[in-house]
Amino acid sequence: MTASPTPHSPIRLVRGLSLLGAVALIVGNMVGTSLYTLPASVAKAAGPFGIVAWLFTAVGYFFVALVYASLGTRYPRTGGPYVYAREAFGEFAGFQTVWAYWFSAVIGNAAIVTGVIGYAAGFSPALGESVWLQFGLAQALIWGLCLINVIGVKQSARLQIAIMFLNFVPLITLMLLTLPSFDSANLTPFAPKGFGSLAAGAALVVWAYSGIESATVPAEEVQRPERTIRRGTMLGYALGTMVFLLSAVAVAGVLPNDIIASSPRPVALAVERAVGPVAGTVIGITAMIAGAGTLNGWILMAGRIPLAAAQDGIFFRGLASIHPRFGTPHVGLITGTAVASVMLLMYFVKTLLGVFEFIVLLSVLTTLLPHLFAAASELMLARRDPERYTPGERRRAHIVAPIAFVFVLYTMYGVGAEVVLWGFLVILAGTPLYVWFATRDGSVGASEAGRSTREQARRSGQAGTSG
Repeated sequence: MTASPTPHSPIRLVRGLSLLGAVALIVGNMVGTSLYTLPASVAKAAGPFGIVAWLFTAVGYFFVALVYASLGTRYPRTGGPYVYAREAFGEFAGFQTVWAYWFSAVIGNAAIVTGVIGYAAGFSPALGESVWLQFGLAQALIWGLCLINVIGVKQSARLQIAIMFLNFVPLITLMLLTLPSFDSANLTPFAPKGFGSLAAGAALVVWAYSGIESATVPAEEVQRPERTIRRGTMLGYALGTMVFLLSAVAVAGVLPNDIIASSPRPVALAVERAVGPVAGTVIGITAMIAGAGTLNGWILMAGRIPLAAAQDGIFFRGLASIHPRFGTPHVGLITGTAVASVMLLMYFVKTLLGVFEFIVLLSVLTTLLPHLFAAASELMLARRDPERYTPGERRRAHIVAPIAFVFVLYTMYGVGAEVVLWGFLVILAGTPLYVWFATRDGSVGASEAGRSTREQARRSGQAGTSG
């Protein structure tokens, strides 16, 4: 038994996310601490062969981006992957998706702020030596950005757009200036861990591409979602990929692999060596700005990921609350920030880099499950609901969705047995919650509620498409 799906709140979300805002959200969620910190982890896992891991992941995520561009346009309801999984496979699949995705977002925010603090520590010896200062600064940053997001999506989007330009202009300029110092000797040996290290390297790079689906999650706040979600997703993918590949080649070619692998700020070190100490300082400042943008974007996401599931009665109902004045999911925003805040207690048991790597891998696994469901949902919905697709779009879905599914499955394998174990324990631990959510009222049969919710989502998607 399960309760009837809760209808959309009479307090409406505000459509304040333009195409530029959607692109900035995607790019900001991708090009942040991942770009500035991940080269160290990738170098440790794969050596210079990590360049191939970046390229391989970029190709794979092209198909994932196509999946989200397609589904986000056809089913423009807040929640993104949850909406597609439930529409295609029912409420239990929807619950597994939202549980894993929400968990990934809220603990991932702890990793993001850790990356920001890592770069800030390079400017302050006192900060680098004091765990208490690191902890306090991290708390101030996440709660300050939470407040901005509670005030409104327009305010958050404006901040995201400003950060995108402050990040991109100096970063691309300095990466181009770094390339002339490329030394092929730094790429020897090219694959010290063997070619099998591709899976481990790709699993780390997946963290950089977390956020490719960002435009689909706040769908009901996107202006003209039938066009903006598709265009924003593909533009965000293209810009992010360009910066990732440029930076990966520049860093690997300028620094020896062992130096990259041992540094929490490898991009800044590469620029310092190639251009000079002032340029390294600029990159350090840019890294902190970019990290703040990523954190801002993922705090926005964490508040919206569970919204539709909470409205449907299969997640914590309080997370469906919309602020009567600001039109934002304020309870979801505050709750997600509180979980990340607690995760930062790991500062007292691990090094900064150790905290970052462990949280990244756990977060990667739990964000890959929603991608897996999204790819499978695209194939299912293209076959089951052909009226939503043209014949050409259906044929394309039969190619794109399976490739995306196999790619995501491979990267899940690459995170390693220990992280897979922890990740799937997290996912399975949510099952008793689903039982509670699905039976707490006991007034309507599960199948009847599922049909009702899918019909409601279908009507919402049709209304958004005609919008």
